[in-house]
Amino acid sequence: MPPEYKKTDWFEVFQNLYRNWIPIAVVSFLVAVVAAIYTLFIPNQYKSTANLLPNQKTSVGFNMLSEGSGLSSLAGSVLGGGADETDRYYNLLNSYTTKRRVIEEFDLTEAYDVSEAEHPMIHAMGILEERTQFTAQQTGNFIIEVWDTNPERAKEMASFYVDHLNRLNTEISTQEAAKFRKFAEDRYESTLEQIEQTRNELNEFQQEYGVFQLEDQVMQYFDLLGTITAEKIQTEIRLDFLESTLSSGNQQYRQTKLELESINRKLTSLYQDENSDNLILNFDNLSDIGLTYAELVKKIEVQTEVLRFIVPLLEQSRMEEAKALPIVSVLDEPVVPERKSYPSRTLIVLLAGMTAVILACTYYTIKLSITKNKQWFDTFKNKSE
Repeated sequence: MPPEYKKTDWFEVFQNLYRNWIPIAVVSFLVAVVAAIYTLFIPNQYKSTANLLPNQKTSVGFNMLSEGSGLSSLAGSVLGGGADETDRYYNLLNSYTTKRRVIEEFDLTEAYDVSEAEHPMIHAMGILEERTQFTAQQTGNFIIEVWDTNPERAKEMASFYVDHLNRLNTEISTQEAAKFRKFAEDRYESTLEQIEQTRNELNEFQQEYGVFQLEDQVMQYFDLLGTITAEKIQTEIRLDFLESTLSSGNQQYRQTKLELESINRKLTSLYQDENSDNLILNFDNLSDIGLTYAELVKKIEVQTEVLRFIVPLLEQSRMEEAKALPIVSVLDEPVVPERKSYPSRTLIVLLAGMTAVILACTYYTIKLSITKNKQWFDTFKNKSE
């Protein structure tokens, strides 16, 4: 009859561990000492933190000059805005350009001891990514954390990230504003030239034929044409800008193009109106002289309306290009850390010692079970052979 497997109860386990407490304690102590010695070779890492708050974007110039004409909405769509600010911060800070500037600014290839590597910049970027963290908080603020073996350098790197974030955002914003300002300036200059040319033509016409007083309904018709044409010019400016910055398949570009086509159709129908019952105006009922005069006055009215729209738009674009407001405000500036962030040597030694105790206890427990059931294990071994 084969021997029966004998189970080991908890009392026997504790007795066995008590008998072997000296080797268990010695092994655990030696492991803790080795862990303590090992932690001495781990360099201290110091963390410096910057707590940032996004600034609210304002368009003061448009609010003062638009007078409800929709310039603020146009500025928002053309000059930017509406994107997730925290995503913008993360993309700017985590870009290749930013990481390269940080590495070059603080000579991190030497600090990280990778200058002799095959690709020192790539290695330095990998270490920098491990030692930096950018976090968007639910409360709206943005946290920049930097770890380094040198506490002074950790603080300077965190400050550099904040300054670089503001500087890089200012460069991008002013570039966008400069492009739009160029469009507005070109349109402004061309409108001034058109007004001057039309005034000269009207002056020559008046000297030759005298001044004709047109009816009130004609002036109302001019106002309508001026308003619609101003909308056309506004749409053309926006379409010109979108055409240089977006692809032809972009939804905003296609929608703007459809708006321009609709306005052109409306203007064409007004200019070619031949209905004699139309209470606004029918050009066929005017004499040739009156028609010529009406055309000249219409051009001046339209061009003046366009100029009234462009001037505040141009001024705002110049203000946007000139101003350099920081993208974020610093709630808590980075400081030189006084205490290391890690490693926690005490915790490492305790964990190593506790692990050694658990492994040693497990070893003696298994050994007790094998000794107690030696005949059962021998029988099992003979059967397997």
